[in-house]
Amino acid sequence: MNIAGFSWKERRDGENAAGTRVFTEYVRALEGGGEPDPRRLAVVREALKGALRGELRRRGLWNAPPDYLGVYGSEGWEDALEELVSAVYVFIFIDRRRALQAQLRLKPNVDGLVFLNVRHFVHERQKEHDPLGSQVFEVLQSAVRQAVAQGELHVLAGDPRVRNETVLGFRPDAEPAPPVQDFRDLVARWNDDLLPDLVTLRGRRQEEIVERLRERLVDLSPGGDAFRFKDVIDPLRADVRARWGALLEQAAGETAVEREDGETVRMVRLSRPDTGFEERQLFRRLIDCVLTSIERLEVNEKTRSYLATLWQFLRVSAGSCPEDVGEGRASLRRIGELLGIPRERLPGLYETLGQLVERCRAANSGKLSVTPLQGAFAPAGPGGMTP
Repeated sequence: MNIAGFSWKERRDGENAAGTRVFTEYVRALEGGGEPDPRRLAVVREALKGALRGELRRRGLWNAPPDYLGVYGSEGWEDALEELVSAVYVFIFIDRRRALQAQLRLKPNVDGLVFLNVRHFVHERQKEHDPLGSQVFEVLQSAVRQAVAQGELHVLAGDPRVRNETVLGFRPDAEPAPPVQDFRDLVARWNDDLLPDLVTLRGRRQEEIVERLRERLVDLSPGGDAFRFKDVIDPLRADVRARWGALLEQAAGETAVEREDGETVRMVRLSRPDTGFEERQLFRRLIDCVLTSIERLEVNEKTRSYLATLWQFLRVSAGSCPEDVGEGRASLRRIGELLGIPRERLPGLYETLGQLVERCRAANSGKLSVTPLQGAFAPAGPGGMTP
């Protein structure tokens, strides 16, 4: 039995022994507009906890740090689930209550829709708090989809949209139940060539990295005629995170202060957005607004490319950098080497991005989305922009 892609095993915490749909009955109880019954609320929270466990395992996040979904101060998910349950409750039964009630007028059961919203909730949280993992997944998924469209790969089992459980084969008649394979060494060699572009390229230039990754998928064939998408994406993300983390640690350990024209380079970083729905929306609009503004700038294509690459680097680094970075500073030299941008161009590029951020911030809400922070990862130079 399957509803919205969830197996019965994953859904069983959403029903009591009598088969009553816990979420559906709860939505009906909320139609009166009063306070929810404490006992019924407790049952719903337990059901949500079970749904979250299933989704975290499905996404390969159960053994990952809870801060990948914005839960800090917990060592494992059993400790962190209570906080996450509170957030998913707001996401589903407060922000989307009217939609659930409207659906209930058309259908006798909305449990499947609730489980689907759990999936959307985890996806959004991971995209906000684990930008590295989300970016790598998006690029590999696009590369695999292109390979399928070109007939280079075939979907043998699982979701044809390409998800963790999808099984892919180099032949359409390959065995759809391949053994678990270890691709760690292989994807590490990929990253030797693909980073930092795998993380920093967006928009039209992201198509380049998707194509480069698609060309490497054939490297998986010596392992057999088929493979699980999960067996590739998990080690690929882990290797990118490890390399990016090492870069951030190195940057935090640098103590030299970069100066331009006798002025100290000021350090800024993107603030991590609050977990509220409104704040997440504002943060997304800020990111998109700056990217759109870069496209509209009257500068040459090389400068535009430098700005887009640097902006994506700062966005991802902000989401990956812990709150207590310390007093370290990333040197312009190190960032220039990593991104392939001349060191002398960086101060002007930072200033231009700072101006774009301020304009977008004012246009969107006036709320602070970029804050000065001593010792953070991204320097903003005082120099002017040179096209």
